[in-house]
Amino acid sequence: MRLLIGAIATGIILAFLLMSLGEEMTIYTDFQTAAQNPSKTYHVVAEWVEREQSYYDPRRDIFYFKAKDSLGIVRPVIYPDPKPINFEAAQRVVLIGKYQDTAFFAEKILMKCPSKYKEGATSSPSASLSLP
Repeated sequence: MRLLIGAIATGIILAFLLMSLGEEMTIYTDFQTAAQNPSKTYHVVAEWVEREQSYYDPRRDIFYFKAKDSLGIVRPVIYPDPKPINFEAAQRVVLIGKYQDTAFFAEKILMKCPSKYKEGATSSPSASLSLP
């Protein structure tokens, strides 16, 4: 009887954990999919475009810019902080947030290291060592 109660309790805990994780998980997608589901949080891999049109509003502490996703769709992005450090150097960024109205509201911006996108670049530390 104790074994049965323990198994049921374990099953309930596992079900609760899986449901909680499912709500917290975000999905990598494009702007179009994010716009169709404005209540969900998404990761959108994009590149910064039309750089001369981006600006920071210090009174509202908001950085406005345009980004192009993997499908080539360009959309305005609103980020509630100053422009991130090394933003100009990043070839691609991961925008984490939700699509609302006509813009993507990024809660976080993750920079992608430019070396990851260079041809011939390797992540192996031994590859940069020269052997005699």
